[in-house]
Amino acid sequence: MGIVLIFVAWQIVSIWINSQLLLPSPIDTFKRLSQLIISGRIFPPLLNTLLKAMIGFFMALAAGFFTGFLMGLNKVFYELLRPLISVVQSVPIISWLALAMLWWGVGDKGPIVIVFLTLFPIVTLNVYEGVLNIDKKLVEMAKIYKVKRSRIFRDIYLGSVFPFVVSAISVSTGLLWKSVAVAEFMAGSRGIGVEIAWAKSKLETVDVFAYTVLLVLLGIASEVFLRSIERKFSY
Repeated sequence: MGIVLIFVAWQIVSIWINSQLLLPSPIDTFKRLSQLIISGRIFPPLLNTLLKAMIGFFMALAAGFFTGFLMGLNKVFYELLRPLISVVQSVPIISWLALAMLWWGVGDKGPIVIVFLTLFPIVTLNVYEGVLNIDKKLVEMAKIYKVKRSRIFRDIYLGSVFPFVVSAISVSTGLLWKSVAVAEFMAGSRGIGVEIAWAKSKLETVDVFAYTVLLVLLGIASEVFLRSIERKFSY
């Protein structure tokens, strides 16, 4: 219902403004998006964006999981790494973009690194909280009964951390597509963000909206997929 209201309001405002340059209607936007899909023009930049987003995401997930576990299990590691996480989290994305362009120029590396730096602190801190949430008495009891370490890690540690990992992924999916699109817009050579930049420079506002709607649909699809995975593992 909320989505319908958004589209109705969008349609009304676009009729009131009466300018395709300023605000294309949702009908024109979806018509243009369908044209891009049918022509196949949308797929090369879409696949490129998907690839960069997934590389950055899984890098952040792996590094954040490992770092969060270290911080949660060892106080020394926490004291060493927490300031670094705070720095990475506090630096504005525009600063990372400027550095990425200076270090690597325009290309695929910058967007991947931006996605990684955006998501890494989120995953790390959530996993850290998950490790702190582990029932220490349960771990001690398992050791007393000589339960294998691999089973302790799988059933107790991973079982306790899993909800926090899901929470981190849920938050990350909201930022994933934004960060990769912004990075491509500023420092990319291919991808949806680059297509938006080209459309903006040529004053093709309907293309800007069409590609933006595509990113929104990717975000919604990611959220639906995540919820299905969460339901599957919650039983």
